[in-house]
Order: sequence, then C-alpha cells, then structure tokens
Amino acid sequence: MPRQVDHDQRRAELAEALWRLASTRGIEAVSLREVAAEAGVSMGRVQHYFASKDDMLAFALELANERAGARIRARLAGDPGPERILREVLTEMLGLNAESRQFLLLGIAFLNRAITSEAIATRMSDGDAELRGFLASLVAAAVGERRGVDPDREARILIQLAAGLGVEVALGQTAPDEAVATVDYYLRRLLG
Repeated sequence: MPRQVDHDQRRAELAEALWRLASTRGIEAVSLREVAAEAGVSMGRVQHYFASKDDMLAFALELANERAGARIRARLAGDPGPERILREVLTEMLGLNAESRQFLLLGIAFLNRAITSEAIATRMSDGDAELRGFLASLVAAAVGERRGVDPDREARILIQLAAGLGVEVALGQTAPDEAVATVDYYLRRLLG
C-alpha cells in the first residue's frame, strides 16, 4: 500500500530548514540547494513544493506568522480582555523564547530581503497593516472614548516599541525582563 504524503508537513519542514539557515546567515546567503541539504532532501523535492526562492520565502513568512499566533492563543486561556491580548502580542515580539527569537531574527532577515523583492515587501507591508489594525482595535477597546488617544498611532508606537526592544534583546543590549518591564510600563501609561 502506498505511503500517504502530508504535503503541508513537507512544506513546513522545508520552511523550518529555511528559518534555521536564514536566522543565522540571512536570507540572501541561503540558496534552495542549501535548504534542501539542511532539510535532508533532494533539490528536486524542494522544487516540487516551491517554484522559486521567493515562493518558499512567502510560505515561510506566512507559516511563521501562523505559528506566532498559535503561541499567543495558547497563552490566552479563557476569555482575556484586550489589555492581556495586547501584552501577549507585544511580548511575543520580544523574542523571549527560542521560537519567538527565531521569528524575530527571521523578521529581520525578511526586512533585508524586502528591500530588493517587491513581492516580499508587499507581503510584509500587508502583514504589518493587519497587525497594526488588530492592535488598534485592541487599544480602542481598552481605552474606550478616552480623549487624546489615537488607537492607530498607538498601534504604530507599540509595534515599534516591541520590535526595537526585540532587537535589543537579540543583541544582548537589553535583558529580557527589562524589555518586558518596558512594555508593561508603556501599556500602564497608555491604558490607565
């Protein structure tokens, strides 16, 4: 009887190989052949699932975002309010554990690739807009009608705060607990 092939799992394994390589060497330095070697498969297998490096990068970015969302949802048991959801999203962006750190490093690598790839730049821009909209809706729900709070601007600030702190944590310039304390400090000021 022929073996069942889980194509989604195979694509995910290739994306994970790409993540490992890209998070340490950058995306530009990684070829499809190296991804095949890292995943322990033939180049033909890689080409079967991805027509080009950009196709693989797009899939890898989407999968990384899905997994980050799954980690956040796993930490949000019960019926969390917007304040708790905001905190979990922002602390995920700090790279405090192995998975979120790899996601952070991958994001930096993708940012570099976006400079030369319009397709990757568009995907990243769309993802950033989606995240900003989501955070803005959480800020709006948390602060209500409080005067002087612009949820969209606050969402932009929160993204930049977490992204900048995440880079500092990755570089060893800021201790993880200090990064979390900074996020908490800003959220207390914002949310009252």
